[in-house]
This record gives sequence, C-alpha cells and structure tokens, in this order.
Amino acid sequence: MTGATGLVGGEIALELQRLGYPVTALVRPGSDRSHLSGRDITFVEGDVTDPDAVARAMDGQAYVCHAAGQVPGTGASDDEFERVNVGGTRNVCEAAIKAGVSRLLHVSTVHVFGILPGETIDEKSTLIAPPHTGYDASKANAEALVLECAGGPLDAVVVNPAVVFGPRSRHSGRLINLFLRGRLPVIPLPERVLSLIYSEDVARGARLALESGRRGERYILAGPAVTVGDFIQALANASGRRAPRLSLPSWTVVAGVATAWAVSPLTRWRPPVTVEGVRGGGTVYDGGKATRDLGVEYTPLDVALTNTVQWLADHKR
Repeated sequence: MTGATGLVGGEIALELQRLGYPVTALVRPGSDRSHLSGRDITFVEGDVTDPDAVARAMDGQAYVCHAAGQVPGTGASDDEFERVNVGGTRNVCEAAIKAGVSRLLHVSTVHVFGILPGETIDEKSTLIAPPHTGYDASKANAEALVLECAGGPLDAVVVNPAVVFGPRSRHSGRLINLFLRGRLPVIPLPERVLSLIYSEDVARGARLALESGRRGERYILAGPAVTVGDFIQALANASGRRAPRLSLPSWTVVAGVATAWAVSPLTRWRPPVTVEGVRGGGTVYDGGKATRDLGVEYTPLDVALTNTVQWLADHKR
C-alpha cells in the first residue's frame, strides 16, 4: 500500500486490514501514522520516488494499492507533480511487474476526464479539453502509464474518486469546518452542482475493484450529485446548526478566483477551479458503473455528514 498516511490511502488500508488482508504500507520517514496506530499494519519507510524503496516494500506481496501522490494546494510546481505522481507511478508499475504481483489497484481522480462545466461524464466520455497543468495533467499521465501496463504484463485496475469528504478530509473539510465554527455567513454558489464521495465509500469501492474489477477498466467513484446549497442544508441538519440565509453572487466568486489565479505565480498556489469553471457550473461525474459492475453502494449524504460531524466532535484539538 502506498499513500496510507493520506485520507484515501488510509481508508483503503483500514478497509483491507479490517477484512483480514495483511497490509504492508510504504510510508515516508516522519509521516503521521496516528490513524493507523493499533492496527496490524507493517510499515516500510521509503518514498515512491525511490525505486529501491518501492521494490523493497513490494517484495513478497500479492496485491498492490497505489494511492500515494502529490496533491493540490501544497504549492508544488509542475515538475514536482510530474516527479511524484508520474515518476512514482512508473516506479510502482515497474516494481509490480518485476515482483509478479497478482494485481495493481491505481487510485486516480475524476479530473483525468476533464472539468467540463454543466456536463455529465462517465467512463466512456471522451476528453474534450486537456486537463489543467500540474496536478490534473500529472494524474492523467500517471493513469495512462497504468493502463498501458494493463494492456501488457500487468493486471491493473483504476478507480477515479470524485471530491472526497469525511473524517480527516482537508480540502473538502475546509467548508465543513468553516460552517461548524460559525465562519460561513453566506452560501457560495448555492446552485453549483458537486460530485462528492464519502471516504468510506472510496475505500469500499477500491477494495471491490481490487477484488472483482476487470483488468484495464476504470471505475468512477461518485455519489449522486448535489448542489452546494443542498450540501450546506444537509450539513446544518447533521450538526443542528442553522444554514446561512444569504448566498454569495457568482460574480464575486469569479472575481476572487480570477484574483487568485493572477497572483498564483507569486503564491505558488493554483485554485482548484478556473474562472470558466465557476461561470459554467459544476461537472457531474457518474458513479453508476461501480454500482452495476462492482456492487458499490453509496452512503446517503445525511448519514455521511452525520458520521463526519460526530468524528470531528470526538477529535477536537
């Protein structure tokens, strides 16, 4: 398992361990492993950019789950995204082939299909617009490597999660935390459509893909689409707090995103959305194939948010 110290990789590692799989995790020295403490998980220190460390961790393993990667919002350069997400994936694939593993599960993202405002995308969709540079492009290139290997010497399958929320979530968790702390006075873009996936559902979907997915196939993991307004209302219901009565006009969000992109060469932070994306609305990613082919059942939004709010209450710092 790579990426076990992250949100998605951690949930997958715990899902597999709970079901009796002996899990070995490749982890960077000094990484936070507290969520994995008390579990029967073997740790091997190293980094996916180090071929020797990857090969050492993979020795004797039957299956490989690759969830490690450089994520947005860290100030990483395009070269860093390429080095970690593409170079790391290449190391994992090459080591898996040499080790003769039975299957590789690669955790990608829905963004490899493109961000197409107002459109519905599934696994058969053709990429109309190229991904943005940086994270999106690196994940697309990494997935292409895996699928190329799946057409040759490596049995590999891919899962493409939508925006992940749940316990320990950082990016989507910001909106939840702002609301719970009373720091969300207005609802931004209440009619904007979101494609989300609860973290536990990602773990189950990944495990089912590992066990019964078809070689070389992609599986989008995304629950039913929901608007920002409905998400905030469901969060209000789950927490017992009142939802904001005011909403933020789209032009103010457009102005803010435009400013963020203008200063990004200085801040080294790329906003997760573009001006065109804000103007055009959200993209809907269809997770139906995972349900039909793998038996993935998506947790209802109200249940997922109730669980998340409870976890945050239990882990206040």
